[in-house]
Amino acid sequence: MGVVDEIKNRIDIVDFISGYVALKKAGRNYKGLCPFHSEKTPSFIVFPDSQSWHCFGACGTGGDIFTFLMKRENLDFGEALRILAARAGVQLEPVTPAKAAEQEQEERLFAVNAAAAEYFHDLLVSSAQAEHARAYLEKRGVTPESWRAFQLGYSLNDWHALQNHLRGRGFRHEDIAEVGLIIQREGGEGYYDRFRGRLMFPIRDIRGRVIGFGGRVLDASEPKYMNSPQSPIFDKGSVLYGIDLARGPIRSLNQVIIVEGYMDVIMAHQHGIANVVASMGTALTETQLRALSRLTKRFALALDSDAAGSAATLRGLETARAALDREVKPVPVGPGLIRFESSLKVDLRIVMLPPGKDPDEIIRESRETWDALLAQAIPLVDYYFQIVTAELDLTTAKGKSEAVQRLKPVLQDIGDPIQRQHYIQRLARLVRIDERTLAEALGSPARAAKARPQPEGEVPVPGRADRATYEDYVLYLISRSPGVVPWVGQALADAGLQPPRPDEFRDPRSRAILERIWEPLASESASWPDIQGGLPQIMQDHLAELAQRMGSLPPLPDEQVRAEVFQTILRLRQQYLKSVLADLRFLCQDAEEQHDEEALAQYTLAIGQHTQELRAVQKALGARNEQRAPLFQRE
Repeated sequence: MGVVDEIKNRIDIVDFISGYVALKKAGRNYKGLCPFHSEKTPSFIVFPDSQSWHCFGACGTGGDIFTFLMKRENLDFGEALRILAARAGVQLEPVTPAKAAEQEQEERLFAVNAAAAEYFHDLLVSSAQAEHARAYLEKRGVTPESWRAFQLGYSLNDWHALQNHLRGRGFRHEDIAEVGLIIQREGGEGYYDRFRGRLMFPIRDIRGRVIGFGGRVLDASEPKYMNSPQSPIFDKGSVLYGIDLARGPIRSLNQVIIVEGYMDVIMAHQHGIANVVASMGTALTETQLRALSRLTKRFALALDSDAAGSAATLRGLETARAALDREVKPVPVGPGLIRFESSLKVDLRIVMLPPGKDPDEIIRESRETWDALLAQAIPLVDYYFQIVTAELDLTTAKGKSEAVQRLKPVLQDIGDPIQRQHYIQRLARLVRIDERTLAEALGSPARAAKARPQPEGEVPVPGRADRATYEDYVLYLISRSPGVVPWVGQALADAGLQPPRPDEFRDPRSRAILERIWEPLASESASWPDIQGGLPQIMQDHLAELAQRMGSLPPLPDEQVRAEVFQTILRLRQQYLKSVLADLRFLCQDAEEQHDEEALAQYTLAIGQHTQELRAVQKALGARNEQRAPLFQRE
């Protein structure tokens, strides 16, 4: 029997899924609300006979315990196999003596921490020496129910209380020291307790096991907070406080709220905001973010509003941009340009807290205020604009340049062309530079893509590290199918539009090639081999480069090639016209400031003309879009 079949034989699917879904007997089977979509009428069925499940509602999917766990926890098969094998007690590989010893040691360390958490909690609840800790929690509004939910505790102000208790429970000094609960004295003679006279916060992993502790003093002594040191079972950069209690709500609400402190998490959960975890006062790490991204793609960071908080936020966002899932597709990045790029698949927002307030205080004072702040959370890019531009003098050349350079990586992460153009326009207004100049100043997406690390396990996309332009795409398709040009020329004429103009092409080689090839191909006065052979070597090299770069794109039938060339030319013109209009609006603004009525009238007339042409282009694009989107915009 294979390992998968053995696991299925050992784990009953009804018992397993009951841990996630409230099931009710329905004849020989079981029924419940589908955990993968919202519904009021149960359509999720579990079949004990076949050890399978199926949703007969909106999902229409089904499977076995493996597919359920993979879908529910967003795991790959290997991860699901390891989890289910552990639950079933099935060994996936031979256990060497060294591996067995390591697993046994980890279990001892978990047991030490569990016993310590229980001891600290009992002291908080019943010890006379913990009276001031109870008073502190009462003053902070933390209820006894929350004490129990988070197993809050108290460490006696004694050098040996904890180790004496744990030694009395049969734990070894070496194990207690390895998890950092006691510290060996200099010289190696004896141990003393690390946590003394502190309010204790057990830190758990996503499975609910105590892996470490945080301790807060209740007087003016320093350090205010102390955490367990690194150990075989505790890595501060890998865990999030409250994740064991928040994992379910994060999935069901499809959002995670990330705060900084223990009390922020406790107060949020106490007030019914259960999708909250804490980074424990440090910048977010890649491991933390990847763990959360398995539960949701919607992140809200609610961090301190002071300077230190802003710096922590920026560090966390830099980590997020590098660590979180991305999608890759070619999209417009500026006038006449497209780019094969990666962009964040997650929705990252910042909750802007009032000065001097933290989530704990806000939630205690007014749940309505907190809900309003969360609803008003601003997108990542808006936050960057606020933080970066607030500290720079945008009237100076240096300030403008620094603003552009600091915002460049963020703008390059915007996958939606409309959103990117919106922010480019916004930055252009801030630094008082026209959009075309700004698009060039934002740097080469090719270099940016090469510099950005490729996410582990991602399949490379042809051309992803190259800068591709609409004009490159047009020239590549024409070189592959030169016979499309007469058809495209007629289609443009039928739409009341002119043939492509050299000004619409930014690359000088592309512009020159267009001028040399369009008319002979459109009039069918020369063959493509003759035209191509008559091009200067630099133009031939450029076409060869395009063929090499885009040669892995799938072949298209003639009809689709015609549509692709036609629509791409329209988009090139649209980008060009929008760029010109933006420039004209800057000129109008300057003319108004200079009270130059004649120039203002001239620019206004030009705006009207270009706007009319843009509408014609957009009308033609709209008609074509109803049929099919361009290849490089389809996912």
